[in-house]
Amino acid sequence: MPKRLLFVMTSRAELGESGVPTGVWLEELAMPYRLCAEAGCEIGFATPEGRPAPLDPQSLVAPSLWPAGQWFLDQPGLSRMLETPVDMRTVEAESLDGLYLVGGTGTLWDFPRCHALGALVSDLHASGKPVAAICHGVAGLLAAHAPDGGPFVRGKRLTAFSNAEEIEAGCDALVPILVETALVEQGAFYRSSPPFQPMVVVDGLLVTGQNPASAPELSEKLLQLLR
Repeated sequence: MPKRLLFVMTSRAELGESGVPTGVWLEELAMPYRLCAEAGCEIGFATPEGRPAPLDPQSLVAPSLWPAGQWFLDQPGLSRMLETPVDMRTVEAESLDGLYLVGGTGTLWDFPRCHALGALVSDLHASGKPVAAICHGVAGLLAAHAPDGGPFVRGKRLTAFSNAEEIEAGCDALVPILVETALVEQGAFYRSSPPFQPMVVVDGLLVTGQNPASAPELSEKLLQLLR
């Protein structure tokens, strides 16, 4: 039986009320999708309220557009899937073998407040199924809880987009939270590489990646856990 994966993405197209566009960071979607699909996984797309998942315009042009991203854009069926994701509130943990939280700065608005996403993370992890998250998408773990009701990330080793990277990208004054700070405040053991260098951390069934450069290794680690 093929493994069933759900990719969860933001539906935010703007950084707050700033007018600055945002969305799903293409490479963080495209590389894991391609590698997992080639491994025979069945992949579905979801957003917190089932609204279309926009792609961040900055991720669609050089130097941020990499080969996997161009491959994704060349698949018309995948672009259509971004327009019709399922609503997180309709997803049941029993229907999945694994979960992947895709990055994009917009996740800082809709992921931490999505109770359905938090419940799915908690349920899958408790059922012995892998959960992966990358970059800003790691903010989705903030909505999850441990079996004792405490923060899901408390005591877990992980990484995410760093404060230093947020400052270098010029978004630190635009975002509602700094994901590194928020994770540490919930008790996570946070690690990072120098800005925009790859970093992947595996803690049991939890796999996290720091930034787009981390997507290939994160994908391989997720696939290893699925096997």
